[in-house]
Amino acid sequence: MKDKHKKFIPLFVLLGIGIAFLLGWVIQLLWNATITPIFGSNAISYWQGVMLLVLFKILFSSHYNVHKEHHKKFHHTQPEFIRRHLHDEDEKTENKSE
Repeated sequence: MKDKHKKFIPLFVLLGIGIAFLLGWVIQLLWNATITPIFGSNAISYWQGVMLLVLFKILFSSHYNVHKEHHKKFHHTQPEFIRRHLHDEDEKTENKSE
């Protein structure tokens, strides 16, 4: 990594931590404003909001690599591959009919 990029690493780490804390607070506010009145549940604390953020992250974004591998696995269904494959099949058919 270049030296000029190394000085930004602590900034990005702090920014990531700050965003995580902010999102925990937003989740707490949204939960307490919506779920509590609708279902009559208890209000949650800030740290419970942060833990909900972690839970959401685990549940809803852990399948990214699976999706990426699935996409690679079915590469042959992409239009360019299909066109090329069909073109090859057409040439084989023409050669047989001659």
